[in-house]
Amino acid sequence: MPSETVLTGKVGAVGLAIAPVTSLQVEGSKAMTLVGPMEPELRRLGSATVWVAGSPVSGPPNATFNVTRYGIVSIDGAKPLVGVVMTRDGATWLATETDTVKLGKAPAELVAKNGAKVWVIVRRAGDELTTQSYGVIRDP
Repeated sequence: MPSETVLTGKVGAVGLAIAPVTSLQVEGSKAMTLVGPMEPELRRLGSATVWVAGSPVSGPPNATFNVTRYGIVSIDGAKPLVGVVMTRDGATWLATETDTVKLGKAPAELVAKNGAKVWVIVRRAGDELTTQSYGVIRDP
């Protein structure tokens, strides 16, 4: 497998609807433009802190980075769960890469996003996870 570069920074979603630009601001350096198959998902994570893996590519006007995978470090200072929304036995669940967790008191708008990839900030009360906030990364 070819070597990859990993960068951590804050996502910026700028530009006009006709010409959107997704960037990564790494502390102490200029923002770089993010491209590649993960760019649409990253665009929806504007202002989140993420790590991205991939390789630098040339592209004006800024440095450009082709993202092949990424992870969310934090959203508004909190570490989110990331996964796909599922409904099972009348309950809302989040299928993450490593586990499937039941989301208690999920808002109706989140419940309606069955099959969507989302981030969720939760609060734990005993065995139950209560949804504090969420965002859609990829529609179903």
